[in-house]
Amino acid sequence: MTDNELIAKAVERVKRSSDPDSLHLLIESLRLPEKRDILSGRFGFGEAMARVGQTAQRDIKLAKEYYEIAHRFALFCAPEDFDMFMIACEWLREPNARFYLPRRGVLEGRHRLASRLQSFIDDPGAKFMSISMPPGTGKTTVIKFLLAYIIGRAPKDLNMYVSYADRVAKAVYQGVSGIITDKTEYCYDDVFHNGTPTVSAEDKTISYRRKGEPPALGCASIDGSVTGITRANAFLITDDLVRNAEEARSPERLETLYQNYQDTVTSRMIGDRVKQIMLGTIWSVHDPISRTKREHEGEKGYIFFRIPVCDRNGRSNFNYDHPDNYTDERIAEIRKNMDPVTFRCLYLQDPVERGGLMFAENTLRFFNGVLPEECDEISFVCDVAYGGGDSLSMPVLYVCGQNVYVPDLVFSKGDKSETQPEVVDCIVRNSCQMGEFERNNGGDMYAERVDQELRNRGYVCNITSRRTSNKTSKLARIQQYSPDIRQRFIFLDRDHRTPEYSDFMEELCSFLATGKSPHDDAPDSLALAAEYLARKFGAAVEFFRKPF
Repeated sequence: MTDNELIAKAVERVKRSSDPDSLHLLIESLRLPEKRDILSGRFGFGEAMARVGQTAQRDIKLAKEYYEIAHRFALFCAPEDFDMFMIACEWLREPNARFYLPRRGVLEGRHRLASRLQSFIDDPGAKFMSISMPPGTGKTTVIKFLLAYIIGRAPKDLNMYVSYADRVAKAVYQGVSGIITDKTEYCYDDVFHNGTPTVSAEDKTISYRRKGEPPALGCASIDGSVTGITRANAFLITDDLVRNAEEARSPERLETLYQNYQDTVTSRMIGDRVKQIMLGTIWSVHDPISRTKREHEGEKGYIFFRIPVCDRNGRSNFNYDHPDNYTDERIAEIRKNMDPVTFRCLYLQDPVERGGLMFAENTLRFFNGVLPEECDEISFVCDVAYGGGDSLSMPVLYVCGQNVYVPDLVFSKGDKSETQPEVVDCIVRNSCQMGEFERNNGGDMYAERVDQELRNRGYVCNITSRRTSNKTSKLARIQQYSPDIRQRFIFLDRDHRTPEYSDFMEELCSFLATGKSPHDDAPDSLALAAEYLARKFGAAVEFFRKPF
């Protein structure tokens, strides 16, 4: 919903409120551009003063009036807009105690999370929405506010929240009940006027119904009791059903978990209008989110939303104006100290199967970037791609005896206008003497253009292209040369990788022996490189230094 739509909705609400003074104040507040920032509800009083500039400095009373208008605006919008509800609820909290406003520029401004949830709530055809975000980015706290918002809009509806552990369910219950009942911290009663609910810390329920009837909210763990009087006829929200990485490694345990979810949790739904929201890390292709996506992706009413911790260049997607943020430096440190598979699942929300990894990190060889003084050959192999989801992959090969060092590479999903200059620069930067392009899918034309650009620079490199056999699948080639990749190839350790190199290693280390991996460009380019070296030198040839 745009700002103008929010304003229009607020004006309509004031018109219906039969309060002419409120309507006058709201309309007057829209006349000066400098007041718009205050109307957005983003600023505390001190910052509001700065925003109104010289006018506010001349008239403190006027500035306070503007601030009050902003407060009214938030309250007018809050019952019908989740974004403004979170702002209004925390209006009187100390700035350093607020959850939403310090994160709003990212969660809503960049990722439109509140708007996506609002659309899901308002869409009568919506059925299921998954939200996957890294740990510590606020998704569970957003859900606490969402549950309070849902209850406020329809206090007689029935809703459920289910997590993997009772302590998590208890924390969410305490958070939601705090938003609704703690009048010193939150302004919930200024938004919704439903009276005081009955809350039970023992049962983890919040109710506006008579005793013995299903509550407005029941919180439970999937391994505990989700039976009893808890039901859902409006929303069923599940949060991190997969306990941890250990559980995610076992397809059998994930199958049991999914069946428990289907048989026990969803059986508590009443009627056919219940909407499901599933939060959680995408650990595996067998976890509940991935399985639901595989069964329903593309169907009307099903939405699958994920936000990785950073983009492919390592730039943070969660750099909040708050100490609990993810800076680029913090992400790089986490990436360096965590195994690629866990980082890819937990922080990039990209599921990888640990079982059956062909190139698990502990089976590979690494070095610190310092190459031997002399190498027998510096060459490259390029597996060409033109975008569309595939990556151009070009490892640079420093052949030193039986060892093949890979200190540099190109690994990019860009189109040829982006990758060709990168390829040329990489060849020149490493003083490559020769190299081979895979001819399939236009690779020969790509090689010709690279060769011409090198000649334009006055650089000489022996470039060839070769068509790979259609009789040999990628998987078969990768399997054939996997021993060479593990035993002869030596890669940069984590401390010396660029973001591009890290992406390459993450794809390599997450490749499945079954071939059921979303991408195979990194391992395939290394298989092509191993094949290239075997053709040149023969598998049984041993390198030695020239005696003269």
